[in-house]
Amino acid sequence: MAERRTIGQILLSFGRISAAEAERALEYQRDHGGYFGEALLALGVLSQDELEWGLASQFDLPYVFPDADSVDPEAVALVSPEWALAHLILPIMRTADTLTVIVDSPLKTDAVDELAARTDLKIQLALAGSGKIRELIRQVFARATARDEGERPEPVILADAITLALNAAAARFGISTRKARSWFWYDDAGTIRRRPLEGVWGPDLDRLMEPAASAEIKGKERARWTGRMARNGIVTPTEVRYLADETGAELLFRPVQEKSVLHERFPPPPPGILSEIRLLSRSGSARFIVTANPEALGHDALPHLPYLLLDPSWRSIYVNADEQKAAGEAFSIQMPKDPEKWAAELETLRAFHFDVVTVDLTGNAENWASSALDVA
Repeated sequence: MAERRTIGQILLSFGRISAAEAERALEYQRDHGGYFGEALLALGVLSQDELEWGLASQFDLPYVFPDADSVDPEAVALVSPEWALAHLILPIMRTADTLTVIVDSPLKTDAVDELAARTDLKIQLALAGSGKIRELIRQVFARATARDEGERPEPVILADAITLALNAAAARFGISTRKARSWFWYDDAGTIRRRPLEGVWGPDLDRLMEPAASAEIKGKERARWTGRMARNGIVTPTEVRYLADETGAELLFRPVQEKSVLHERFPPPPPGILSEIRLLSRSGSARFIVTANPEALGHDALPHLPYLLLDPSWRSIYVNADEQKAAGEAFSIQMPKDPEKWAAELETLRAFHFDVVTVDLTGNAENWASSALDVA
């Protein structure tokens, strides 16, 4: 069996690095440790994509750039979003006896062996960058969620559709018309949800918007304005865009959200991470451990995480053992002073079937963790 070439030999043979650059990388590796490829990255000799291509060549694996539309839904269904994100491994194609999966490293043998044993399929590996795999996981599972909701949803009146969008804290939503058909859509944490509109919705929109939308778009093919959308006594400043031609029209609404005091105190993570957290949470069994430096910041932020990171309409409760100042700002309950009574108190909370529970308790977690997590 031929000896596997090193990644340095591969890159040299293709002329991607010079002998002098290879020597610089070896010297950097001797001084700082790590892998040869990491040294090339640190020195700016290679890009991440080039390194991943070289790694794929070293292990004789295809280096792939999959998109969500090309992924086999039957293959994806073999794993959960939690497992896929934890291992950064995603099945992308299934045949009668073979499963093709993308990985960010060919050395993830334990997770691959686990998948082979669980599916009783032969595993074929393909390589992609960790960032690409993470984004692909978010996309394919978000689409799976949308498919599960049904291909032919029931028609909805415009006021109810807008309520759905605002309750989901949608950053954008809109109305699409083509000939006689009209659809309402909204962006639910990265998943586009659609509902056919019932009846004549134009007058309803005029009643909800100030100024009236019909006056802003009359006789125009393009328009843009900022108005006020009123719903159930709540007025939301909203930016509106309009685009039309002879076949139909598009209305795009973007609520102008004023930053809450909470968002000033605790800025949210990047949108990609936020989408990932919501994806895992929608799976129904996500658990997160929160750490902070300084530690007191964790106690302050924990009660507010459901509001900051998840769907604001989810019912949450903060369970704590000490008199935390932040507990007064969130729906919360304080455990009795005697830890022996915690189990009974938590059992009482289970009957309410909360969507989310944040737990800030002390002592031996084995005595309360299972009961506390069962509250949600």
